[in-house]
Amino acid sequence: MNKILVSLIAAAMLLGVTSSASAHGGRGGYYYSGHGGGWRGAWAPFAAGAVAGVVVANAYHRPAPVYYAPQYYPPQPQTAAYCPENGLYYPQTQACPSGWQRVMY
Repeated sequence: MNKILVSLIAAAMLLGVTSSASAHGGRGGYYYSGHGGGWRGAWAPFAAGAVAGVVVANAYHRPAPVYYAPQYYPPQPQTAAYCPENGLYYPQTQACPSGWQRVMY
């Protein structure tokens, strides 16, 4: 659907540019004003076509957005330090002469 729309817009712009160029008598889109104005170019249709072409091309050829999936971290087992000599866990006792045991809860 978008390709058809862009093709129709491009064709309409090309037809507009060619019809305005041929309206000036086949002199390449330029004419001489004999009243001291010098050469005046019919550049407006070309500028409008260039701007419209850039806008359409930029809107049509924009890269697709990239979505990143959230990273999954498996739950870590809960552990505590236990001192079998005191019968207490780490926050209640600061030292364990026989060594700490790691227990899961």
